[in-house]
Amino acid sequence: MTKAIPKWVMQRYSVLYKKFRCGQTFTREDATKVIKESGLKPEEKLTNTFFSELSERGWVKAERDKKDKRKKIFKLMNPIEAILNLDLKEDN
Repeated sequence: MTKAIPKWVMQRYSVLYKKFRCGQTFTREDATKVIKESGLKPEEKLTNTFFSELSERGWVKAERDKKDKRKKIFKLMNPIEAILNLDLKEDN
């Protein structure tokens, strides 16, 4: 089940999905570079919050890098799957 994401998260998700679609994996550093190239704010804190928002809402999967356990490898959920699995309950 996925949950709706805020506009600022959707903008960055869209930028990353254009670059890393078809199940490609990427690192936080890759994401920061792509976000920066798009003209959106890539600050580290923002990137950390961004990944936290995506993860909590089910739009990204993260796993530990096999070569460096301190790092994570990310894979974005297909937006069609995310929307089809969207939790439609209203938050009160």
